Amino acid sequence: MPVLSARSRGNTITLQIIIYLIGAALADLFGAWLFLLRKRWEAEPLRLLIGAGAGFLLAVALLEMAPHAAGMIPTAPVWLLGGFLLVHVVEHVVPAHFHYGHETHSGLQPHVGVTATAGLTIHSLLDGVAIVAALQADSWLGGMVFAAMVWHRIPSGFTVASVVRAVGGSPGSAMLAAGVLGVAAVLGGLLWLALPQGRWLGAALSVSAGSLLYVAATDLLPEVNRRRTLLAPLGVVIGVGVYYVIHLGFGH
Repeated sequence: MPVLSARSRGNTITLQIIIYLIGAALADLFGAWLFLLRKRWEAEPLRLLIGAGAGFLLAVALLEMAPHAAGMIPTAPVWLLGGFLLVHVVEHVVPAHFHYGHETHSGLQPHVGVTATAGLTIHSLLDGVAIVAALQADSWLGGMVFAAMVWHRIPSGFTVASVVRAVGGSPGSAMLAAGVLGVAAVLGGLLWLALPQGRWLGAALSVSAGSLLYVAATDLLPEVNRRRTLLAPLGVVIGVGVYYVIHLGFGH
């Protein structure tokens, strides 16, 4: 009987992993579709959305992922810093031109769309690992990380579609680029699932927390702070507030 129970729990986790990875991929496509809905989006609502995403990501990374990882391995802070630095290096080596939000620069070369997609694809691989590792560590943590990823990946899809269109790509090419990001997230999660986890689960969770911290603090917040308006801090506070509402209402 205990064997059947363990097998049932394993099947439940596997189903959750599949649903979460597909959900993350669909978030990329949804973000690209949102961009294509209108020729021009107002900057302030976008900053509000990006700011809220930054606040939610910061809360999940600092208040959920990092403490959980620290309880699993004593070297969690080292791995977290490694994840932060990894994304920092990737973003400065791969993309020739990149920032979140609506791409407004003209005269961009076609290769910019390719490098931006490549950079975000590496992000996506790490996001897939984060979703699976968090769910393996704890079902509640997995749900919170999934929510953070969806909130993060909608702007990612929006951004890559914006860049592709800015370099002269078609709407179909923009959706294809977002689809590449979605597939990368699924592959990242499945690749991690195929590896022998064991003692590396805490390290993966720590690296993922560092990755989210970098995205929130150095990718999203600078976009919010481009203009000194009330919406900038308001969006971040809303994102953190949403985290606390979820945590207090449904947390354990």
